[in-house]
Amino acid sequence: MDFNKARTFVEVVDRGGFTAAANYLQRTQQAISSQIISLEEDLGLSLLVRQGPKITLTADGERLYQLFKEHLVSIEGAIQHLKADKSTASGVIRLGTWLEGSIYHLPEVIKRFSEDYPRVVFEVHVATDEELETMLIANKIDISCQLFTKNQRLLRQIPVYRETLVPVVSRDYAQKYGLPKTIEETLEIPLVDFYSEYSNYEFWVKKNNPTLFLEAQKKVMLVRVSNTIALKQLILRGIGMGFLIQSTIQSEINSGELISPDFLDIEGSNWVEFDAVYKRQNSLGFIHQEFIRYILEYGELESTTTPVFD
Repeated sequence: MDFNKARTFVEVVDRGGFTAAANYLQRTQQAISSQIISLEEDLGLSLLVRQGPKITLTADGERLYQLFKEHLVSIEGAIQHLKADKSTASGVIRLGTWLEGSIYHLPEVIKRFSEDYPRVVFEVHVATDEELETMLIANKIDISCQLFTKNQRLLRQIPVYRETLVPVVSRDYAQKYGLPKTIEETLEIPLVDFYSEYSNYEFWVKKNNPTLFLEAQKKVMLVRVSNTIALKQLILRGIGMGFLIQSTIQSEINSGELISPDFLDIEGSNWVEFDAVYKRQNSLGFIHQEFIRYILEYGELESTTTPVFD
């Protein structure tokens, strides 16, 4: 039985019609109607008789309404109990993340979450974005935190935080070769970057000077790597310019080991946005929803609405 369909049916009855239920659930009337039709097809039963804007329950509909209502009230009561007493909430959160996320971001989020939910345990899997998607689809993890999501048909994304992307060179590189002043000049200097599908350089050029994007795609990188730690070490060795997330290099910028060129043709900061990703057909449990909310609270991305979990 689909929990969402059962809840929709109860709300249609409680609200006295499709329009009122749609307004309450913040969905379209067509979506509500489709769910009821689908529920009737799943059960092989007629549950409602429509008479204009009014509805009447069939005998089967009346019996199922009483059954659904009882269980939904019980479930909602249990959830409210969990919310009221976090110390009793338990379970396992199978979490996927890229290497840098496991070092710079998630430890603090997990620490804060564990202080409120001491009986919840974590399984953390470190992998690339592509590997994380495969694990989500195969139900090996519940949630992943990643930058790029390819299979948006099967996977849902919730933006959880935003990071500033900074072009940097080492102090030795700057003293030896100087600093580029324009985006055009970066096409002529040695660069280190991630592999092309995750290229920070191409993302940066596309955002700041789209006319140069095709040339940026043709640019031959001196070195390509698969994680931030390796990229950072190459830049520190003075090999060339690269793009790193500010929180991962703040201490090196403060000490002067890394220098960010002042590009004359760029106004404002650059940023990349990270998502919490989970399988569309899976309904996240209470503790999983709470964990995503903790990521939202910890991140720099301001959220003005409560995320919707389907």
